[in-house]
Amino acid sequence: MSLLRPSCAMAQRLCASQASATAATQRSPILSLLRRHATSRPQCRSFSHTPRFAANIIDTPRSPANPHQQKHPARTVKIGPLPGGRVSDDIVRRIFRGRLSPAEGNNVLRILHHRRTAGSLADYGVDNLGAQYKHVDGALALKGLDWLREKYPVDEALAAEQWAEKEANRISYELWLADPETESKYKDPARAFRDKMQKEEAERQQQELDDQKIGILHVGKSQFERNIEEKRRARLEEATRKAELKEQREKEMEAQLATGEWVKTPSGKQLMKPHQTTYVDVFGNEQISRRAEERQKYEQAAVTGFQSEAEMLAQTTLAQRLYPMTAFVLFVAILSWGFAHYYTPPSPSYRLFPDLSPTTATIAGLAGINFLVFCSTRVMPLWPLITRYFMHVPGYPRAVQSVLNVFCHVQWEHFLANMLMLGLVGPACCDLVGRGIFAGTYVSAGAVGTLFSLYWANLGRGAIGAHSVGASAAIWGIAALYCLLTDADKVRIPFLKDAEFPFWPKMLFAAFVASEVWTAAKGRRATMDHASHFGGIAVGIAVAAYLRYSGFERPATMPLQTKENVQARRVDVGATPREVTEEVKRIAK
Repeated sequence: MSLLRPSCAMAQRLCASQASATAATQRSPILSLLRRHATSRPQCRSFSHTPRFAANIIDTPRSPANPHQQKHPARTVKIGPLPGGRVSDDIVRRIFRGRLSPAEGNNVLRILHHRRTAGSLADYGVDNLGAQYKHVDGALALKGLDWLREKYPVDEALAAEQWAEKEANRISYELWLADPETESKYKDPARAFRDKMQKEEAERQQQELDDQKIGILHVGKSQFERNIEEKRRARLEEATRKAELKEQREKEMEAQLATGEWVKTPSGKQLMKPHQTTYVDVFGNEQISRRAEERQKYEQAAVTGFQSEAEMLAQTTLAQRLYPMTAFVLFVAILSWGFAHYYTPPSPSYRLFPDLSPTTATIAGLAGINFLVFCSTRVMPLWPLITRYFMHVPGYPRAVQSVLNVFCHVQWEHFLANMLMLGLVGPACCDLVGRGIFAGTYVSAGAVGTLFSLYWANLGRGAIGAHSVGASAAIWGIAALYCLLTDADKVRIPFLKDAEFPFWPKMLFAAFVASEVWTAAKGRRATMDHASHFGGIAVGIAVAAYLRYSGFERPATMPLQTKENVQARRVDVGATPREVTEEVKRIAK
């Protein structure tokens, strides 16, 4: 094996032999084969011939004494002023405790700030500030660095990363200039290995052909060595593929940046639109926020697509806009009357929360439905569904909107105001008329209010393309029902014992109606749907009049099973049989 594959030293000796020795070797076939094999392989170099490079860190680069001795001129580092200009003398004395003059302090701060922004702070540190600042120790320089970090915040980690990349590129470029055979960025190691392997494979095949011609047995690599080379080749081919993809991606990024439509992300690894933002996910990776694009997508899916009100009205006739909702609201009113007339309170054993009063359960259920729909308006994929069925548009109505828009709120101020009124008026009205009449009045008042808004927009002066939402009409209906039906003349103040004040419900109702009429006549608060309010008031007045006419009686409510009631109904087992019999009869009554 040593004869077939000579070492580099042997090859050098063979190559350096004189003509006489060469002539002698030509007479020997084996030596002739060794010489040809040695000349086909690359010449080896001694380690002493390899150029070495050492980093020489200086404060201010100076031109060499002999320009021919330095192959590449030193880089000139220009240190600019501080962002805020020259620091005042008092601040310099306070930072460095009077140990540096104002001029020296400013120069030290400039050098430190330049290293922070350039990214060389992690490489040079704060001790090596130059020959003229050897008296500035690390502790004193750290005081200036702390002041700079507080005064001018800079992402030093990102700057250090960019500095390291630039230094690595510069050193690789200088090494490549000194020896182009060096594996560097400018000659990718993976590609160099692939070229080398291809060259060696061609040489090996040629050598096998030569050996076969001469008749010498050639011993190749073992299967183990071939497996290792194959795995290494596959690994480096994958590295080459990734390098090529990275170069292609960088070229594409440069082309996109040149158009001016894209900018780099804060990390510089991706591109994004100028209006986009980034965030860091749970894995620490930088992600681009697509919320703006998604919002625009669902907004376009939620709109009707009409360019103007005239185009909207051209799609349907007046009868097509009024008839379906009118019939649907009439059907809802009949169902509400049937529910109010035939509703029977369920037994406590059939209720989900038997210890909760029916009034509280009813108000909480309505408020919960309103809250769920309000939360759904914040979910962008649900916007097309919300605008199609839960928002009433008089110019392009759908019949089901007359009921569903009563439970929809878009603005949180509108939602809180309506739920507050429902919590104040709803329990009193539900206790007065019962759950059946209360629920029927609530739904029918909201539906009729929407119908009033539809007719006012199409036949009057209402906004034909506005979206109408909210439970205001339904709340006006139950408020009118309570004020016209109650006989209470005093109202208790919550959280105050025995605190009451006079209450005239009919006068209060008249004042509210007069205020609504005045606001609608003056055109104030144009965002309010006054027509729907008047529709809800009309339903409340009609229900109160019907109940008065039919001889309304307040429904009996079942008392809750309190501790006192349970104790009062207990039977004393030690009493005489007669007493026990009387006690049982009393309980049965």
